[in-house]
Amino acid sequence: MMNPISIALVAAAVFPVTLFGGEKESLFNGKDLAGWEGDPRLWSVVDGVLVGETDKAERSVKKNTFLIWQGGDVEDFDFEMTARAKGNNSGVQYRSKVIDAATWSVGGYQMDMHPKQPFLGMLYEERGRGISCQRGQKVVLEKGAKPKVTGELPVPEVKLEEWNTYRIEARGKVVKHFVNGELAAEITDNDPEKRSLKGSLAIQLHAGPAMKVEVKEISLKKVAK
Repeated sequence: MMNPISIALVAAAVFPVTLFGGEKESLFNGKDLAGWEGDPRLWSVVDGVLVGETDKAERSVKKNTFLIWQGGDVEDFDFEMTARAKGNNSGVQYRSKVIDAATWSVGGYQMDMHPKQPFLGMLYEERGRGISCQRGQKVVLEKGAKPKVTGELPVPEVKLEEWNTYRIEARGKVVKHFVNGELAAEITDNDPEKRSLKGSLAIQLHAGPAMKVEVKEISLKKVAK
């Protein structure tokens, strides 16, 4: 007769689930933009890599624009992508609001991909509170107050133009950003009016100088509360 541990191992092999909810899901098939919507002038797939690119001519943009995932809102989750960027900054919007789907306009939490080290991996609230937590900080956000730094984290040099992994862990009012597996920023958002516990995922192309962002892996695991 099998003991309870053996039964659990067999069950896990036959029905692969996690203790925290769903399995990791790939959000990019490496072939096309299925499941995503954005300005078709700017987004494409080249040699298995998702590419967003602007220039000073036909692909110029006057406002930040986004490639928006069409899989619905996310609440508590683990998100990861491998990416690089040059020319300007990019980022991952999460728990965000689609302001205008027709113009691919999004606002809300963003894990920033920025060439300046304090900003690479920071929390920036697009169309909201702006810079809310720089890389290397643990921050508490309270209603009507400036971000309160409660701890410090290492800030190793990261080159934006090289391939790096960016991970977001969201659990209720606490969100964490990781760059190359290292905790980069930790935010506790205690502002009930401005924090977001649910919303969209999107990838940013920034207005201004011509730029390019490339992504070759994107995954999401929804986490049960």
